[in-house]
Amino acid sequence: MKLFDRWLAHSFDWQSLGLALLIVVVSFLLIRGVVRGIFHFIEKRIPKRFEAWIDVLMAFENPARVVVLFSGSLLALHTAHAPHLLITFATQVYRSILIFSIGYGLYTLMGSLTTVLAHLGERVHMEIDSIVMPFLTRILQFVVMALTVTMILSDWGINVNGVFAGLGLVGLAVSMAAQDPIKNLLGGIIIITEKPFQIGDWIASPSVEGIAEDITFRSTLVRTFDGALVIVPNATLSNEPITNWSRMETRKLTLTFYLDIATKTKDMMAAMADVEAMLAADDRFAADTQKAYINSVTTRGHEFMAVAQFKMLPDADWAGTRADINMKIIRILAEHDIQLSAGIEAPMGN
Repeated sequence: MKLFDRWLAHSFDWQSLGLALLIVVVSFLLIRGVVRGIFHFIEKRIPKRFEAWIDVLMAFENPARVVVLFSGSLLALHTAHAPHLLITFATQVYRSILIFSIGYGLYTLMGSLTTVLAHLGERVHMEIDSIVMPFLTRILQFVVMALTVTMILSDWGINVNGVFAGLGLVGLAVSMAAQDPIKNLLGGIIIITEKPFQIGDWIASPSVEGIAEDITFRSTLVRTFDGALVIVPNATLSNEPITNWSRMETRKLTLTFYLDIATKTKDMMAAMADVEAMLAADDRFAADTQKAYINSVTTRGHEFMAVAQFKMLPDADWAGTRADINMKIIRILAEHDIQLSAGIEAPMGN
């Protein structure tokens, strides 16, 4: 209160206070209109071939607005002839805000690193690993955050070495109690180094089957074919056999039907020929891999099998193709008056 009283007695005047308030209002107007307008003006004029760099620009829009606001506030304090101690404290806070704003901009920019590096990779004809990038992005974000906090603490005169020493002891205790997170981190490192799959690949393991969407320090995100998002711990996935269907050129399609035991041989032979012809004419299957035959005769009936190598193209629909071929074979059997064995509700396939 004495500091405030001295300011009222020796430094206060209405003209300076009014000018200080005007500076604060102008600062608000600048961040609401001018700063935002400048960034969006530049964004709209970036050539299409450099549009990947828009994320770099926009990462610093909010930090720039914060810096302008606090710059105006600090200038207002000087204009109002605020007490020296208050100005000194405000200057210290302003430096911390400046460091934080730059760090926040870099942190946000790391989130767009995948897009920027993919653009650079196209320019130099170098493929960027899609599974490494999300993991690398999070590591860089952590490094930026740690450096930002360290610089702010150092600027306030806090002994960073002592803080880190204390954090080291705490970290040791935490690590002793947090075995699973460490295993998941190591599992993530194993996945990105061994590269059993890429982001966007169709994978299958004992735990999950679907499209790999993302990998974090702790887990891998897989989108199943019914739309559910499954989060699998990296430690679990790295210790399981992983089938990467996206890296297969072809996948064996096998459909099994049980025909009525009284079916005539000539009818089965004609049906097998028609099934093979149908599969051979379908460009979803590799050439000369189609086959239809009687595998065995059981108490359930004649075991009729149709086999072909399905082409694993990027837009291939495995489930849809299997269902389509099932129906086509059922129609062919019906055309030859072949009945399915009694008690067999539906054909089997894999």
